[in-house]
Amino acid sequence: MLSQRRAAQAWGISRATLQRAVSSGKLSALPDGTIDPAEMLRVFGEAKGGPSGHHNEPLGPPLGRGDEMAFQAEIRMLKAQIEAKEALLSAKDRHIEDLSQALRLLAGPPAPAPQPSLLAKLFSRQRSPRS
Repeated sequence: MLSQRRAAQAWGISRATLQRAVSSGKLSALPDGTIDPAEMLRVFGEAKGGPSGHHNEPLGPPLGRGDEMAFQAEIRMLKAQIEAKEALLSAKDRHIEDLSQALRLLAGPPAPAPQPSLLAKLFSRQRSPRS
């Protein structure tokens, strides 16, 4: 979590801008006033790193081994969820294509033009000339 001062510095915005975003509800802050970097990313995009354009100090406290392992596990879980959703989208696309093919088959070939009946042929006014 970041203090409001550190968040404003990292994203190159003023504390007043940050506080307005929190007050308006555009940006969520914890009860102690700290802000999750993911919230900053959601609202303000990539961090600018302050006036110099790069990070002079880390955005949060150093991670312990347990924290790093937890983050890695969460990353693996999120990647698995993404892969599962991509598989579902692919299956949905295949299902739509199968249904489209079934509709084309159900429609069948176009119906042939109706042929005149034998009586219509015999008694039609358009007779071929006899030689």
